[in-house]
Amino acid sequence: MRFNQTGEVMSYIEEFHEGLADSYAELAGRTAKGRSRMMLEYMSEREKELAESVRSFSHRAEDPALKEWDPFTINDSGIHARIKEALHEKADPDELLGLGLEVLAWLEGLYLRLEAKSGTPEQKELFASLRARAEREKHKLARNANMLMDF
Repeated sequence: MRFNQTGEVMSYIEEFHEGLADSYAELAGRTAKGRSRMMLEYMSEREKELAESVRSFSHRAEDPALKEWDPFTINDSGIHARIKEALHEKADPDELLGLGLEVLAWLEGLYLRLEAKSGTPEQKELFASLRARAEREKHKLARNANMLMDF
């Protein structure tokens, strides 16, 4: 996938989170396992919140850095294949947690590459902030998944 502006990258990130939220919610509606369903519902809500956060930033930001960019290509076929492989009706909560952590690690790596590619301090700060948020989300997901499994 090729991007010509930072704003396009932000839209991609928003859509990525929305699509993942929809996938989690759809599977939650089909799975019979109560704990897996609870985990999927939680993960779907987290992804919706992340998408909204990106959308909110992108729409309120008037920073010209969102218009600047040197063309950049993202190959996301591997992570999409992994998501498709891991999201099945018999997935247990540990598998789902592992997938969630794997997705966040992929995003962290993406943000690191985008930060390195950035041509302005504002862009570097944006992607460094997203990378730090992905790191926090990994810890939050692991902690809250453990609490969910106590129910």
